[in-house]
Amino acid sequence: MTKRARTFYLVPYAIWILLFVIAPILLIVYYSFFDIDGNFTFSNYVDFFTPVYLKMTLSSFWYAFLIMLFTLLISYPTALVLTKLKHKQLWLLLIILPTWINLLLKAYAFMGIFGTYGTANQFLRFIGVGTKQILFTDFSFLFVFDVYFYSIYDFADF
Repeated sequence: MTKRARTFYLVPYAIWILLFVIAPILLIVYYSFFDIDGNFTFSNYVDFFTPVYLKMTLSSFWYAFLIMLFTLLISYPTALVLTKLKHKQLWLLLIILPTWINLLLKAYAFMGIFGTYGTANQFLRFIGVGTKQILFTDFSFLFVFDVYFYSIYDFADF
């Protein structure tokens, strides 16, 4: 491929990145220097560097790290197993099939699983632990987002 052809193919990608990545980031930075009335201010940054917002930011990075770690621990072994199976296209279909379900229905399904009278609490009662608040915990957040939503996309391209 010639250098001119490579440049030709690079132009749409560069336009896409400029319009949908760089421009929105620049707009966010620009608007961060203004208050709700449109007056120039640094108060947004002063507010951001308070302990409450810093704790939320660090918490977001921590959750992102945990999701990445668990996704790697689940996805790569699963992809390795799937590449060695006889009917890998069928198994891939069975893994991807739940992604075709509406996100709202998935959310309600997990509310049922982790709810007070859900399957997870029934199991905990069965083994003698008793009913626990599982639905809005760190565990349920990581489980739903990592195991169910993100892992599928990591090993789908094997």
